[in-house]
Amino acid sequence: MAGSLRHRGPDDVGIELVGSVGLVNARLAIVDPGPAGHAPMADPTGGWWLTYNGEIFNHLDLREQLGRRGYRGHGDTETLVNALAEWEDDTPRRCNGFFAYAALDVRGRRLLLVRDRFGVKPLYWARHDGALWFASEIAALRAAGVRSEVDRGALAYALLYGWVNGRPTMVQGVQRVLPGTCMEVSLDTLEDSERRWYDAGEEVDPERAASLRGRPRTEVVEAVREGLRASVERRMMSDVGLGTLCSGGLDSSLVTALARDVRPGIVAYNVSIPDQPGSDESEYAQRVAGALGVELRTFELTAARWREDLVSVVAHNEYPLTHPNSVPMMQIARLARADGIKVLLSGEGADELFGGYGQLHLELHLDYALRNRRLRAAASLMAGKLRRDGTLATARRALALARGWVGADSNGGDNHAQLTAEQFPGLVPSTFAASYDVECAQRASGAYGHQADETRRRLEAELLRELDAYLPHILNRLDKCTMQSSVETREPYLDSELVALALNLPIDVRMDPQRKAVLREVARRHIPDEIIRRPKYGFGFDVRRYLEGSVRPEFLLDGVLRDLMEAPREDWASALETNENLTQVLALWTGEIWARLVLEGKQVAEVERELWL
Repeated sequence: MAGSLRHRGPDDVGIELVGSVGLVNARLAIVDPGPAGHAPMADPTGGWWLTYNGEIFNHLDLREQLGRRGYRGHGDTETLVNALAEWEDDTPRRCNGFFAYAALDVRGRRLLLVRDRFGVKPLYWARHDGALWFASEIAALRAAGVRSEVDRGALAYALLYGWVNGRPTMVQGVQRVLPGTCMEVSLDTLEDSERRWYDAGEEVDPERAASLRGRPRTEVVEAVREGLRASVERRMMSDVGLGTLCSGGLDSSLVTALARDVRPGIVAYNVSIPDQPGSDESEYAQRVAGALGVELRTFELTAARWREDLVSVVAHNEYPLTHPNSVPMMQIARLARADGIKVLLSGEGADELFGGYGQLHLELHLDYALRNRRLRAAASLMAGKLRRDGTLATARRALALARGWVGADSNGGDNHAQLTAEQFPGLVPSTFAASYDVECAQRASGAYGHQADETRRRLEAELLRELDAYLPHILNRLDKCTMQSSVETREPYLDSELVALALNLPIDVRMDPQRKAVLREVARRHIPDEIIRRPKYGFGFDVRRYLEGSVRPEFLLDGVLRDLMEAPREDWASALETNENLTQVLALWTGEIWARLVLEGKQVAEVERELWL
């Protein structure tokens, strides 16, 4: 198990057997990188043992609260194990950071498996051979002997919708510890119980929201600026090289600017895509770097480079890919690591908190803007929708909303031809994943139940739902891709204090007159105006141009997926030929790669030989 996780922790490996419990730590040494930070680690009394992945950014404040403890070093692992000895189950809610940890309570005869608020760090578990096993990656569970049998419902859900929410994974019997959750295991019976220690909806406070609505907009903007600045400063806690991801978009550019203020010599990283200039943002990243006076290191993506690393990225993601940029994300991290950088700051979380995804809940946002006479925002939304779709139906829909205040749903889906569950009997998605999505929506709606304006309540609930239903997928991809190159990524927008502030902001401050309005106002003091005015671009490109003419058609046509989906060959071939949904095209090809790697146990090089011409 330790060997399978060396890419996540190449600096040190520790193994401890404490009674009937085995603890492993593959360490990426960032804070207190010397011997004092070796783990697994016990508190001074030996009552608690800890193996831990992540960072506690307020750990020095926690040390002050804990008092003199005879600390050996200045690392947050030592702080966390002492905090567990003092506060036990109340410990995670006191921590500002991200983490997945296994904490052994020796006297209490229990093991705690705990995951951070939003699921930045992964944590999986399974029962096998009379024992309970847990790890940061499914590969480590497989190394322990957990069988690689497919959960067909979870696989179908991933292929159709791009991700499997909730506890299930595509490997039967392997489950996730959910974000913001503690799983307790009895050492005597191996029985487990689960409790949620964090729910973002509980941060919604009607009194705080009313207070923020009553403050001048300039004061609210300043509160967000100060909250983000403090978050960035906290996340620069490091004894090793630290940089930023800077695509040239608003979110990452603002993080880079604030990080530069704290550490003027910081280096930014991005990717260029010269063979797909319509998807290449590198020009904007260069402008940001020039304006800020920071060095920009660019990875130049080509079709050959993308193909070279595709299979290994699928292996490390442990899921089919739905984003072609997962490959260059790993490659950027590899470039940073070669430069001696172990930590990168990113812009993840801003879109979910401040309504940055143009394709999601667009009609709901438009309905809210029209009903509340937010005419400037409504005009911008209608223009954007017409630019994207260019259809008469879209124009009619916008006109109907403008004239009749027609209720709107939040479906912003892709209308291109794609595989559907009705086409093949084997393509039956997981009912648990679907029910988890419903549960997320219900919790989000309840959190804003005090809101009298229905359209405002529905829009606020949609943003909150994304933190549970969509963000974990984005964070999993980011963690797996960068940790493949032994680089940790930190997300300043997901600071617990900043999130609590954002969820209580007036919706018009978050999204009016433009999406992410408050961030644009904050950014005016830090980055060029042309970056602030840019619409959301997205780090994507046409994956078909990198696949067509380079893959063996029979790889997918006669592969493992067709058998699993119980698909007649002619029907499968027809469905693949007509599928125009780019996300699903990538998911199908990488789903076949995943199946050969995991279900058939093949090595990366072997699958590459089977895939490429």
